[in-house]
Amino acid sequence: MRLLNRKPGAIRVRRNFVATRSKLLIVIALVLLATAAWFANSDPGSTTREYFVASRDLAKSTKIASTTVERMQADLATSGGRYLLADEGQLDKWFLTEPVASGELIPISSLASKRQEDCSPIILSLGSTLPSTLRAGSIVDLWAAQQSTTFDSIPYELALGAELISVREIDSGMGESLQKVEVCVSAAEVRSVVEAIAKQSTVVAVRSRT
Repeated sequence: MRLLNRKPGAIRVRRNFVATRSKLLIVIALVLLATAAWFANSDPGSTTREYFVASRDLAKSTKIASTTVERMQADLATSGGRYLLADEGQLDKWFLTEPVASGELIPISSLASKRQEDCSPIILSLGSTLPSTLRAGSIVDLWAAQQSTTFDSIPYELALGAELISVREIDSGMGESLQKVEVCVSAAEVRSVVEAIAKQSTVVAVRSRT
């Protein structure tokens, strides 16, 4: 058997090639690890947002202002729409319709756009579901019509410019969902609203024209 004689230059070239390839493989491996770590730490479906929370125990009718709330980041997933986002445009705009404890998120359902001392809150059932564009703080007109099978009932204006305080979905027990609303009506309109409730009239709410 005859041994092949290799030239020293060829051996050096091969060694350099092997070393370069090893370094390249290490670099590629590091890049892949860094990429994997980035994807592991980043959640494309994250719903983390900034919300307002009560900076102290807040009583009913407290104004939402920089002195009464502070910011907090939270991932509330699908329930995030129930709470007030930390937006400067929301300050000095809302009043609480119910107390909120220190450190708690501010529920949108507990907000009204003016002090309730100016009106009287009343809870009533609606004959039709509110459109999605009407929510807490919206100004609505209430219309009513008496339920009758013997004569045509003419709808009439029950209350104008009422403030929608909250909307509640209630299970009727028959597979249907009833909608109850809390509205703030003027003192002069309280009597007519109470009479409509007592007569079990059908009441609907529409966006106010005023």
